[in-house]
Amino acid sequence: MSVYPKCANSFIKYLNLNTKLLDTYILTKINNVKPFDVTLRDGLQALTKEEQNAFTTQKKQNLYNLILQSYEPKNMEIGSIVNKKLLPIFDDTEEIFNYAEVNNKYCKSLEHYILIPNHRELINGLRMGVTNFSFIASVSNNFQIKNTKMTFDENYSNIMNMMVYLDDLKFNNYKVKLYISCINECPIDGYINNDEIIKKLVKFNELKPDRLCLSDTCGTLNVKDFCKIINGLKNNNIDISKISLHLHVKPEREYITENIVHIALDNGINEFDVSALNTGGCSVTMDRNKIAPNMSYEQYYKFITNYLIKNI
Repeated sequence: MSVYPKCANSFIKYLNLNTKLLDTYILTKINNVKPFDVTLRDGLQALTKEEQNAFTTQKKQNLYNLILQSYEPKNMEIGSIVNKKLLPIFDDTEEIFNYAEVNNKYCKSLEHYILIPNHRELINGLRMGVTNFSFIASVSNNFQIKNTKMTFDENYSNIMNMMVYLDDLKFNNYKVKLYISCINECPIDGYINNDEIIKKLVKFNELKPDRLCLSDTCGTLNVKDFCKIINGLKNNNIDISKISLHLHVKPEREYITENIVHIALDNGINEFDVSALNTGGCSVTMDRNKIAPNMSYEQYYKFITNYLIKNI
């Protein structure tokens, strides 16, 4: 057994068994930092139609096993119950979910999440046996309309009704991760004022999701705005430890993303969305040439390692 039980073996290998860095990892407040794998959901939805058609169920199952063996994520989003005409790549979500529930041989504590857009699909998810749900929202009304055919207010009511429904079932074991898109910028409306973002995040927090995931949809979030948002949440007494980050990384902005991750760690944020594919992004609402990929495992490990080096 590893003397560093809170580290994924892949992270230990990445650090080249540098015991000084590993000890720093265990001793600092970030020792519970964890990757939330989104490869089989956000990573797949940004593929071209040709690539999606070639991504068979068997290929997804193989990728699932590879991710578990290679990276040992703490949680994993493995599909979405959405309109099959819109995103046919998720037509086999139930099959992938059933496979994952039975064949997880490497990370027994791992929890599988399914993205659910509305109440009808929530019922389907419950029928499947799903207990961990991802819901989607945005601080941008126009983005929300294009993404879900609902206004901001309609979608807020939609999410609230799903939360109430789960509560009424006395279904005590469910968990909800609520994605909030367009933190900083909307691909339709452009830059969004920080005060407006904070105001809507406070409103979403009133729904009491287990995780409030801030999504940098356009991959343009900067350090100054991120600090203002975090400070605004603190000023409104929001528990920062329930915040997670979904960052899209443009190659020329990797150093900015790293600084954001380090500031997040300084503030007690310990969960980051990561993909094993060099893809990701909202293909439904954005031009493909403007989509930036999800943070990769390589970037994630590098950012964490550099943070440890700073703390030695």
